[in-house]
Amino acid sequence: MKAESNSKIIKKQSAVTPLHKNEKTKKNTKSETKHSQTDSIKLKNTNGTWIPMKLVWDESSGAVAPEFRFAKQFQLVAQKNRIILSRRVVKKGKLILNESKEISPQIYQKWMESLFQWEIHQLPEEEIPKDQMTGVSYNLVSFQLDSTKSKFYYKLEERNNPNWEQKNSIIQIIERMKP
Repeated sequence: MKAESNSKIIKKQSAVTPLHKNEKTKKNTKSETKHSQTDSIKLKNTNGTWIPMKLVWDESSGAVAPEFRFAKQFQLVAQKNRIILSRRVVKKGKLILNESKEISPQIYQKWMESLFQWEIHQLPEEEIPKDQMTGVSYNLVSFQLDSTKSKFYYKLEERNNPNWEQKNSIIQIIERMKP
């Protein structure tokens, strides 16, 4: 006769909207305890103002033929009373997008929940790779929320690596940010 466990699994309800559930379920396979971290993201201080936050994504094609050149620079900054998203995109040597707009608190909260589900805050603060190759660009994601800092560098081909799910998911979340 087998003994059955009387323990119950209790799932926490999250404030993540159904739109972001797909990103959430992908990450939940790693650990259920990591899921609950997003329920306690502290984005405002005791005064009710935003905790300083800066997220930077900088990706470019490197030295390639002009018809294949591109550059993407996104910056999300939370200041005391406002959140600003700046986006700059260059394709084929031409500026396609150059804008800075204020973001609603609800959108900011959703983005941060998604980024925290992929544990952007737990990545180390990497140094720029010492091995520099002519024609190869190192791209960057940098995150700072109050005293928490993380940063990683990558080459474009690393985004195709199947073992690179966490960092690639973080980049995809940033790339989809629109005011």
